[in-house]
Amino acid sequence: KTHLLQAISHEVLSRDPNAKVEYLTSEEFCNQFTRALQLNKLPEFREHFRDINVLLIDDVQFFGTKTGFQEEFFHTFNAMHANHRQIVMASDRPPQEINGLEKRLVSRFECGVTAEIQPPDLETRIAIIRKKQEEQSVKLSDEVINYLAAHLKSSVRRLEGAVFNLVSCARL
Repeated sequence: KTHLLQAISHEVLSRDPNAKVEYLTSEEFCNQFTRALQLNKLPEFREHFRDINVLLIDDVQFFGTKTGFQEEFFHTFNAMHANHRQIVMASDRPPQEINGLEKRLVSRFECGVTAEIQPPDLETRIAIIRKKQEEQSVKLSDEVINYLAAHLKSSVRRLEGAVFNLVSCARL
């Protein structure tokens, strides 16, 4: 999810270097909101987020336990939507399955396109490992690549970590 959000950010900026694009987690949004409240800078906080062209929010499921922040995000969402701005969100579950998420936010989130992301298949995992080995300037044997791809199925982060660990151990 995170990689896709960051790729969207890079693509938007490559098409329009002047675009105001912001990527952050829902926890970071909440932290910034809290700081704005503490410093009496809520108008500046609101202006900042409502002036962004593309807002990318990761880990939206975090909002489920934060009712006070849901109110602020609800208004930010509405203001951005009314101004034809884009909001891209990622979560580890669909909006209707996020415990504690207000129904009005669920309905807002569902008005957009929802895409479920499955773990990568074997071919994709092999390609990811090959790409990571290139980035590390090493050459892993096909046997090692196939072993990693066959046994690390759950996430890209585990694949990246495995390649990084192998390379680090080999260099030591």
